[in-house]
Amino acid sequence: MSIGIPSGTAFTRRLFQRLNEKPLRDDLGFYFAIVIAASVLFMMLPLLTGKEPEIDGMHRIGFMVAGILISLVWGLITGAVALLAVSLVEHFFLLFVDVHREFEKTMKSAIYALSPFILFSWAVFLVTNPFAGLLLLICFCLLTYLGVRVFHEKSEDRAAFAALATGAVLAIYLHRWLLDPVLVLLSS
Repeated sequence: MSIGIPSGTAFTRRLFQRLNEKPLRDDLGFYFAIVIAASVLFMMLPLLTGKEPEIDGMHRIGFMVAGILISLVWGLITGAVALLAVSLVEHFFLLFVDVHREFEKTMKSAIYALSPFILFSWAVFLVTNPFAGLLLLICFCLLTYLGVRVFHEKSEDRAAFAALATGAVLAIYLHRWLLDPVLVLLSS
C-alpha cells in the first residue's frame, strides 16, 4: 500500500506502517515509558546543572525519594492530559479534512509525535540555544504529518494542514517555553 510519501522517507513510512499494525495498548506502554523517563530526567535536572539543595544525611535521601515519587506521579498525570489534549486538537483539525477514522488512529499519531517532544523537553533547560524548543516543535510537526499520512491515509496537503494547525495550537499554548527565547534573541 503506497500512499505517495517521497522515497527519502521510505524507512519512516515503513516504520509508521508497522506501528499502525500494533494495538494501541502497546503504543500507550511506549508513551508512558517515555513520560517516566522524562520525569526522572526532570528530577535529575538540578543535579545536572549543579543547583542541588544543600541537604545532608537521611534528609537528602528522603528528599530525593519524595521528589522522584512526586515527579513520577505528576509526570504521568501531565503526560496523560497532554496526550488526550493533543489527540483531541489533532482530531478536531482532521475533521476539517474529512477524516472517517477512529480516534485510536489519531491517538497513535499523537503518541509518536509527542514522544521526542516529551523525552527531550528537559534538554531545553540545559541547552543555551534559544532555538532548541523551536526545533522540538518542528520535529513534532513533522512526526504529526507522517502520522496523519500513514495512520489516516491522507494526502500531503491535508496531512500538512492537520500537522501545522496542531503545531500552531501547541506553539500558542507553550509560547513562553518555545518562542519567547527566540523573540528575546531576535529583539536584541
